[in-house]
Parts: sequence; structure tokens; C-alpha cells
Amino acid sequence: MSRFIPAKQSVTVTDSERGLLDTEGGKLVFTEYKGRQCALLLKGGRLIAASFFSHDGNSKIGAVYIGKVKNITKSIEACFVEIGEGEICFLPLKKAQAPFLTNRTWDGRLLQGDELLVQVERDAQKNKQASVTANISLSNDYFAIVLGSPRMGFSARLTKEQREAASLFLEKRGFLEKGQLTRDPGKLLKPEVYEETVRGSAADPFQDLPPFGGIVRTRFGELSDASETLEQIYKLTEQFFLLVRNGRSRQCFTCLRKAPAPWEAVIQSMAAPGEYSEIVTDREELYESLASYCEAHLPGKQLRFYQEPGLPLASLYALESKMETALKPKVWLRSGGYLVIESTEALTVIDVNSGKYETGKDAGEAVRRLNHEAAEEIALQLRLRNLSGIILVDFVNMEDRASGQALLEHMRALVKSDRVRTTVVDITPLGLVEITRKKQKQPLSEQFMQ
Repeated sequence: MSRFIPAKQSVTVTDSERGLLDTEGGKLVFTEYKGRQCALLLKGGRLIAASFFSHDGNSKIGAVYIGKVKNITKSIEACFVEIGEGEICFLPLKKAQAPFLTNRTWDGRLLQGDELLVQVERDAQKNKQASVTANISLSNDYFAIVLGSPRMGFSARLTKEQREAASLFLEKRGFLEKGQLTRDPGKLLKPEVYEETVRGSAADPFQDLPPFGGIVRTRFGELSDASETLEQIYKLTEQFFLLVRNGRSRQCFTCLRKAPAPWEAVIQSMAAPGEYSEIVTDREELYESLASYCEAHLPGKQLRFYQEPGLPLASLYALESKMETALKPKVWLRSGGYLVIESTEALTVIDVNSGKYETGKDAGEAVRRLNHEAAEEIALQLRLRNLSGIILVDFVNMEDRASGQALLEHMRALVKSDRVRTTVVDITPLGLVEITRKKQKQPLSEQFMQ
């Protein structure tokens, strides 16, 4: 006896839905997963980077305080700075070589009891205190000003022509003098802002400032409108000199500049604007803030508010399976090989295994291909899992030194796109590749388990 089976109704996918599902151009997604606010960078169907926001939003990375030196430990070349009642932070002395003291004139010495401006670089993690620096940095997508260093730098991603064009632009408008950022506030500020902040003060708040410099960022090279470029620089210099003026007059432990909101910090640090074509969120309370930010800092970037109660955004992009993969120690490669990633208190070890990979007749070439594929996956996993500190990679043994050097250069080229400073150091006598990655936010596994 036959049974009637009704035909399935065809489903028409609209252009808008197709565009939402397509991640080839990159999607920066803000959503909720298992009760946690998070941000995801999706590209080519893969999860490239992820960040979970703390429940209480208490990250202080980027915040600037007037702190007090509690004690100096010369044996470890560091001191401990209090930024609030009982809140002690670690400050390496190499990051306080020209601090902005607020209670006395700098004479080349840092003393117990000194009050100085510090900026939080890393939140407290497990049994480690938060880390701060006296090299205060303010930045936007185009430019950065660093208090404590006279160096004028350029993004490594700018071409030689872009660097030369940026230097010429800054020199013509008086921002650069002899290759360094001018110390004249009258040239760095809009005339009306200069009059208000300097002429209206009883004493020059910018006198006896520590050295300060600047960094031309990658997006500076994308600006074609001179007036827009000037506006972006003036916005930053106004914030910088306002911070300096307030630092002269406020009490110790004052927070002069709050840490950016978690979503704003993610936009600034997770991905370069060129890595994604669209920002998507299903959080109504966040959408308006994102819209204001995009209008001010990301003109032309598409922002989409997703509303589909029957299919949460996390489900649309299969976040559960992607997160499971991102947290497992084993990572499979397309060729059949795999990685094993294990982190300890001291370092992270990554082992490359051939697994189901068939070498064929030319074993040397097969190993080279496997290691190069593994290097590409490792570069992605460092960023996705936010691995930091010392990282040792045990690639499959190679026959000759030339192959090892070629692999090193390939690995170095891959990590250049990482927003976090990553250095491929060398190969040890035991054949392990040494990598260091700057410590910032907690590893993804710790963020998820908080």
C-alpha cells in the first residue's frame, strides 16, 4: 500500500537573505551566545576571530588614570602603581622612561610616592595583576598620539608611496617638524580650540610636557579628502591636550579617560575595516550605538539590524559548532593532517601531525605542503583563540635547512595581518619554531568560561 507524501514547498531566498548568509566579504557580527554578549568575525564561512564581553563590562583596557607609585622593585625592573583604593597594577620601568608626573617636575628618576599618568594595557588575569604603561596612547582609525616617546612611526601596511604622501601632507600643515611631531599646541590644535584651552588658562597647561610622537595608521592612506584627514587629526589632538590639561589639575586616582565600551574596543582591535563589508547585530540596544559610531568613524560601512525571532543570529551562522571547534585541542587540516594545541601557564605548544595525509613518492615535497598548510591554520588559530606569550610549534620534520627557512618566511608573512603584534623568532636546535604574541585580552577559552 502506497503512502502519499506531499511535495515540499520551495523556499525562495531573497537577495537580502542571500547577502546576509554570504560571508566571503567578511561579516562583523554582534550577538548573544549562551547568555553571553559576543562579537564574531566571519569570513569565507569560517570563524576568524571571536570575543566575549565580561558580564559586568569591567574591562579597563585603554583607561587612563592618575596613579601613585607604591614601591619600586629594581630586581625585576618594575614598579607597582595604585590606580584606585587597593587596586595595584604592574608597571615595567622600560614603559616609564619619560612619564608625565603630576606632583613634581620629572628629573630622570621615578620615586616612591610619585603621581603619574598611566594607561591600562592588560586586565588582571587569574593570579596576575593588571598591567599599565606610562606611554599614554590615544588613537582613532587614522592616527595615534603617544605620550612618552618622540618617535614618529608609520603602519607597516602602508606602501612607500603612501608613507611619503602622508609625511608630505603632515609637513605642509605644520604637524611635522624635522620628521617629528611638532610640540607646538598652536599647530596641533584648531585655532578656536587652542584659544579656549591655552589662552584661557592662568598657566600654560602644556609646558614641560614629556616627549610625544605619533603613528600614521593604515586607514590614513585611504583618505582622499584633505579636509576629512585634517578633521580626523584635529579630533585626536583635541582629546590629547584635554587629557593633558586635566592631568595637571585633577586629584590622584582620578580616571581621566574611561575604557571604550566592549563593542567599541572590538571594532578597534578585532579586525581592520577592510576585512569585513558589513556589521550585523540582533541586539536592539546596541544598534543605535553602532549606527552612531559607523556614521562618525566608518562612513560607507553597511550596518544591518537582524530581526528573525524563529532563527537567532547565532543559529544562522552555526555559532555552536564553530565555537566547539574553536575550543577543541585538535584541529583538522583539509589534507588529512591535524594540529594539537595545548596551553599551559608558561607557554602554548602546537604539534603538527600528518594524520591521514598521504605523502606519495616525493616525501620531501609532501612534508613541505603539509607544513605550509599547517602554518596557515596556525596563524588563524592564534588569532581566533587569542593565544599569547610564548608559542612553540613542532612542525613535521623537514629534510634540509632551506625548507625550514622557507617555512619561517611563510609563517612571518601570514602573521603580518594579525592586529596583535606577533613575532616569528626562529627555529630552535630541536626543530621547534618559536613565536611570541603580545598579551592583551584573555584567551578565548577563558573568556568563554568566565
